Amino acid sequence: MAEAFLGLKVSVLLHSGIKLEGVVSQLEPSNQQMTLKDVTLFFFGQPPHRTPIYGVVGKDIKDLQVINTPSTPPPPSHPTTIQPSPLDHHVLEQDPPPKVTPVKSVSKTRKLKQPSRNNNNNNRKTMDGWAGEDVNIFIKEEFDFQKNLDMFDKAKVFAEIREADDTAPEELLVTLNRLPQKKVNLLPTENVLEIEPTVYNQDFGDESDNDSQTPDEYSKRRVFKQPIKPISIVTTAGVLCPVVSPLQMAHVEHECTKASSGFEELAIENSGRGSALLILQLLNQTDTVSPSVIILVGNNKSGAIGLVAATHLINHGCLVTVCITTHQDNLCTAIAKYELLARRCGVVTMYSIQDLGESDIIVDAILGVDDKLIDVQDQYTFETVCRAIDWANQQPKPTLSIDFPSGVDASTGVPHHSEHMIHPKWTICLGAPKSGCKSEQVTGELYLVDIGIPRLCWKRVGIKGNTIPWGADFLVALEYDTT
Repeated sequence: MAEAFLGLKVSVLLHSGIKLEGVVSQLEPSNQQMTLKDVTLFFFGQPPHRTPIYGVVGKDIKDLQVINTPSTPPPPSHPTTIQPSPLDHHVLEQDPPPKVTPVKSVSKTRKLKQPSRNNNNNNRKTMDGWAGEDVNIFIKEEFDFQKNLDMFDKAKVFAEIREADDTAPEELLVTLNRLPQKKVNLLPTENVLEIEPTVYNQDFGDESDNDSQTPDEYSKRRVFKQPIKPISIVTTAGVLCPVVSPLQMAHVEHECTKASSGFEELAIENSGRGSALLILQLLNQTDTVSPSVIILVGNNKSGAIGLVAATHLINHGCLVTVCITTHQDNLCTAIAKYELLARRCGVVTMYSIQDLGESDIIVDAILGVDDKLIDVQDQYTFETVCRAIDWANQQPKPTLSIDFPSGVDASTGVPHHSEHMIHPKWTICLGAPKSGCKSEQVTGELYLVDIGIPRLCWKRVGIKGNTIPWGADFLVALEYDTT
């Protein structure tokens, strides 16, 4: 009897793979439909889903098992005559199951069909309930490219790679393949075709004549390029000192400025004090009483360092004269600030080379590393700078250049102009020697002064800070290692 299954808790496995557990609440033999209540649906890979009612068609059932029986039998219903039902306590093996034919009145059958139609609608609404849910919970946050890109500090990563690389610069493949730079930056009035011939650009004659020459004659006339070994700079004790380009120096100074907004003034003060210390040491070797110093100052950071050095020198008993190579009413902020301080300390300042006299030492603080002679736009300043450079070269007393000789490219060591360049006896490098330091013919004797750059800032630009040979000194003597 179909009524015997009412109230039983059954487990139903459908052909679709869905598993149901619920209590049989109604059986409809006419359309082979079974209605369950308090149903739990098990979907593969998802948590169980509960629904109060669920209808199952017989042809969709793959397996059916009775989990438990009700504690009290259901009340008897109207007697019916049915065929033996295959629904027992085991699995349904055949698809579809045999039809159950009840003996009921037509009116009773119609009354049972109506709730079944409603149940189908309810079940359909239950199964399609996800369509009305809020889909915004499934929308993922849009990928922020810039935010994730900011998490990757390329400069820091490459700095760490360079820090871990122990390969010597002269052994790098890029160094071996790099040709020496012979290009000279010419002024607008000069002809680019009038460059003096060198082993790299000299004329070897008509190549068509090579057929009439013997191999020995041709090889004698031919000059081949030879790789130039990079020049190393070491201390007097033989400790290797790293060399930086002006671009690397600007980068490390930028890192220092990010760490402290007052670093630029601190660097100027340290550079000026270190320069004054070297000047005093050089003057002590002459045994001159009340030595005189002339400092040629440009309208830039190098000139500000020269003014700070002048202030320290005047405090140590020197007679200091400063000549500023620009208009008096065209001074930058730093020059105006330190020029006023120097005058109040007793330094004599002037703006004309003709007013200068003799001195025991001349200090070149005109252009330095950052400025180039060919980049000077003001005609008066350009002429004044050229006259100052020429005047310094004509004096019998030696010249000390601060950071790098004026008129020479600090990156390559090549002059900006074929005539106007400082020929110093000494050069004091600020923080680190520059890549333009090629020989004593360019820079004279080298010295290095500590301007207060932290090791961490050196490391961030790929330079090992602990390789700069300070030791216990703030001023170190350097020399070229040509071996």
